[in-house]
Amino acid sequence: MRIGIDGGCWLNRRGYGRYTRSLLTALARRDDGDRYVLFVDPETGRDPHLPAAFETIVVPVRNPPAQAASASGRRGLGDLLRMSWAVARSPLDAFFFPSVYTFFPLLRPVRSFVAIHDVIAERHPAQVFANRRLKFFWNAKLAMATRQAHVILTVSDHAREGIIREFRLRPERVRVILEAPDPIFRPIPSPRDPADLLAACSVPRTARYLLYVGGMSPHKNLHVLLEAYRRLMDDDELRELRLLLVGDYAADVFYSSYTELKATVDRHGLGDRVFFTGFVPDEALVDLYNRADLLVLPSLEEGFGLPAFEAAACGTPIVASTVGPVEALLGPAAWTFPPHDVDALAAGLRGLLHDPARRQAMGEEGRRRVADFSWERAAAQAHAMFHEREGT
Repeated sequence: MRIGIDGGCWLNRRGYGRYTRSLLTALARRDDGDRYVLFVDPETGRDPHLPAAFETIVVPVRNPPAQAASASGRRGLGDLLRMSWAVARSPLDAFFFPSVYTFFPLLRPVRSFVAIHDVIAERHPAQVFANRRLKFFWNAKLAMATRQAHVILTVSDHAREGIIREFRLRPERVRVILEAPDPIFRPIPSPRDPADLLAACSVPRTARYLLYVGGMSPHKNLHVLLEAYRRLMDDDELRELRLLLVGDYAADVFYSSYTELKATVDRHGLGDRVFFTGFVPDEALVDLYNRADLLVLPSLEEGFGLPAFEAAACGTPIVASTVGPVEALLGPAAWTFPPHDVDALAAGLRGLLHDPARRQAMGEEGRRRVADFSWERAAAQAHAMFHEREGT
């Protein structure tokens, strides 16, 4: 088969980009006789890490899709048509969008697969869109994508149930292929101290800390984490505990609440305790996971919640919202709480921080749970899906 792939999210630093890079790289490693054709913008086309095994077609769009589809932008009609025409001119047996985020219409009939990672935008629009115009264009894109796609791919049973319900789709049209932590995330015997990795943050050497990894978007619910952390400061044994918020707050293209979060930190005098680290590469992130007491993922909802699984692969215990797949997939490796319940989160964190034996047991269970997750498995499932006959 000759399979086209939208590479619009390849350079994205959030979950869409990691998913795209990980899955496509795993597909490129397979020796299955198929030919993959990657359609990219000029900026992405210059990236030296694109899979060499793929044919790459650079489409001369004016704005990179991942940037143009951001919280403050909108893809121009001309750029959408350039992508659509480039695909229409190429003989393809199937086409795959690793994320609906950079979807564009397909102009000729071809069996198509679109990944929708969650229904957060549908369930929490006020926390995702800065204005009604952006919400309107998102809804229009999703309506077109779900109508045109033969199969909707998603990343968890939790996300699948939401997609079926929100878009009123037949269950057989929506398939699940689980994500996986990158192999770099593993236990390290002597992880580096954050003081050596985050020089600009002035984290005290050997400090204990809670860790958050992800975006600063409102639906990530970080104001609840900040309030719970502030309450922990009443505990004399935890007063030296720090909170590291890892995420690219400066260059993130999504709707951000960083300004409000930073103001909250300053208002409560926590500037020497709560650190916004900015983007952290995987080579340093693995050390941060390994040294953290807990990873906290307080989101209003997650389709998958990849940082939880990266942390679990490192043997780090997880605290996460009940709204998502973490509890079902990680079981006792994760302690979960209702996302709006600050009291529950503060009490849960306090209990776990005072119980090192339980944290160790949770970490060991997490490593066991994620051992079978791999991008090779995901690629094999995607390959089988591409080869399904129409109507199966």
